Amino acid sequence: MKHKHALYPIIMSICAFVCFLGVVFLMADTVQPLWGRTMLLLLPAVILCAVGLFALKGKLNKNTTVILTTILAIVLLLASVFYFFLLSIWTATTETTDIRYYTRAYDQIEDEDGVEDVFPRRIPNDAENIDFSYTPQFLQGGEVFELSYTTTEEKLAEWAARLTREAKWVGSNKEWHEANNWGFSGEDSTRYHLDWDGGFNHGEMCYVLIDEETNRITFYYSEW
Repeated sequence: MKHKHALYPIIMSICAFVCFLGVVFLMADTVQPLWGRTMLLLLPAVILCAVGLFALKGKLNKNTTVILTTILAIVLLLASVFYFFLLSIWTATTETTDIRYYTRAYDQIEDEDGVEDVFPRRIPNDAENIDFSYTPQFLQGGEVFELSYTTTEEKLAEWAARLTREAKWVGSNKEWHEANNWGFSGEDSTRYHLDWDGGFNHGEMCYVLIDEETNRITFYYSEW
């Protein structure tokens, strides 16, 4: 090999690319991967690879290649670590509303009290007018999962029978709020209360609402 000093930036580029693949692997396990922002972490590998190609073509001598590669490696490493920290925060605070990620969000709460064997693992095919949101728990923020959709009277009747068996309390949603000194607004519905640890500022709650007038069912779980 004529320009052996080109190996230095090329090897560093490969190392940067391996680190990028590691981040991709971590992002793939999140509820809603931020792929666009993650791709920026590919820049260090591209930049170092470009230095290697210039050195390989003889446009950079040995000393210039070594100094430039060392400086870039240090700067890009520090920048990448900082950016990865930001990316982690963005990922942890992203509210997911795309129903394509519903199953991933469900996997985060499936073992929680009240959720297990009650909430649908997948959005039913007969669901219409779907509203979905999931916010992961981060620092002092709460984890909130909510799925709401309209369906047929027959499906609602099936859910009502099943929820009656699972619920710890069944009754008016407005009545529950008033009994527990919680503010209430909007239309009333039947509340199937599955779990609550009694906490107000910090606690865990799980319930399902059925509005027979609009044929709408809502699954809700939160932990603060």
